[in-house]
Amino acid sequence: MVITSTTNPLIQKIKSLKDKEARSLYNEFILEGENIVKDIPDISLVDYIFVDQSKIDAYRYIIEKYNRNIVYEVPAKVMGAISDTKTPSGILAVSKKPEYKEEKGKSVVVLDGVSDPGNMGTIIRTCVACGIKDIYAINTVDAFSPKVVRSTMGGIFEVNVIPTTYEELFEKLQGYNLLTLDMNGKDIFKENNITKPFALVVGSEAHGVSKVLKENCTQVLSLPMSGKIESLNAAVSLSVALYTLTFSK
Repeated sequence: MVITSTTNPLIQKIKSLKDKEARSLYNEFILEGENIVKDIPDISLVDYIFVDQSKIDAYRYIIEKYNRNIVYEVPAKVMGAISDTKTPSGILAVSKKPEYKEEKGKSVVVLDGVSDPGNMGTIIRTCVACGIKDIYAINTVDAFSPKVVRSTMGGIFEVNVIPTTYEELFEKLQGYNLLTLDMNGKDIFKENNITKPFALVVGSEAHGVSKVLKENCTQVLSLPMSGKIESLNAAVSLSVALYTLTFSK
């Protein structure tokens, strides 16, 4: 099927998915780029595929996996309207959000106010690499925003990003070793009594971990610094700590 106008109702709907409210309303989100679209693990979740008319042949190997009734050819101006990038790759999918399936009793990650899409995406990729399935998100950027999804490189389908509150979190994490990353904590490489399952908390880029989580944590951990820099960003800190806890402890 071909759509040539940016005022087409379906195109207007896809454009709206750049906003969190519309993603919640339709329970859908955008995946953009060849590497992400070709590796969608459950194609039954995909509602639409949009392909730039000039790149049909290049992406035919992807298109052929889908029912032709959900594939739309569009000119560059329409692709530009629905794309969230300055230079569109020429292929974009719209998928239903995967359902949450919490895994009880296994270690988890808690994000407290993480607002940067790039950090969120990197954290999701790291969690997938370390075998973490559940990520509890308090006051964070939406995990299904186009920038976060691109940063996850497909990892968004491999984890449960579960929006929650502090009160709900404490109920869910009873019996967990609640670990908080903070520059004033104990050196993670020298702590030998870290038990599992753990819940590793990383705070916002600007303010760190909130007071309520610090007051209720089991252990406060830090990454050693040379003294020439005071801190690392949220994604780097989480990645180093999670690899240490997962593979070294």
